[in-house]
Parts: sequence; structure tokens; C-alpha cells
Amino acid sequence: MASKIIFSNLSRSDDYTILLNGHAGGTITPLKTNTVDLEPGEYELSVQGSNEEGLPSICKPIQVKMADNRTVHLKVDARNFAIGIYDDEGTQLNAKHGFLCGTIADGVYVDNPIA
Repeated sequence: MASKIIFSNLSRSDDYTILLNGHAGGTITPLKTNTVDLEPGEYELSVQGSNEEGLPSICKPIQVKMADNRTVHLKVDARNFAIGIYDDEGTQLNAKHGFLCGTIADGVYVDNPIA
């Protein structure tokens, strides 16, 4: 069975394109959600913005391993001039400092060494 990632866009004005393994996997419009169905496995996730103000338009990717028939909810927002991917608890999964590794939902694991 397929697994799902639900992306919520917290921005009031910016669209984001979901990138899965470097390929567009859908668009999230402001204050909306988009669900992406995936086969179980490992994915590199990122988002790309479409703003024209010269602010960052792409975020650092995260590595996610999805078990069969699992769902995870991720939030996308631009804070401090960087696009961030956040889990349900508000932890930024693509931060610039430290090392983040672990379960972010039942059957969903992030292996994201942060350099």
C-alpha cells in the first residue's frame, strides 16, 4: 500500500513546489495542503519557492524513509530568510546546525546529517 506525506504551506503569499528525489511532485499554494502518495522507501525531500523578491527559493533537502502504509504531516514556511520543513512538533528538519536523526511519525524516519 502507498504511504503519504501531507505538506501544509504556512505562508500567506508564497507557492512552493515539492521536490522528491530532485523531481517536481506537486505544488502547495498559500495556506493550503497537498498530499503526495509514495511507495514505501527512501526519498530526498525539498521544496522550491517561486518568489521574485530575491529571497531564498530552495531549501536544504532532508532524507526520509517511509514504511508501508504510513502518513506524515510536514509544514513548509520561510522563517529567518530560509525555507524550512517542520514536523508536527515544530522541529525544523532541514536546519543548518546540529545533527537530526530519528522517528518523526509512526514508520517515518529522518536520517538527516546537518553540516
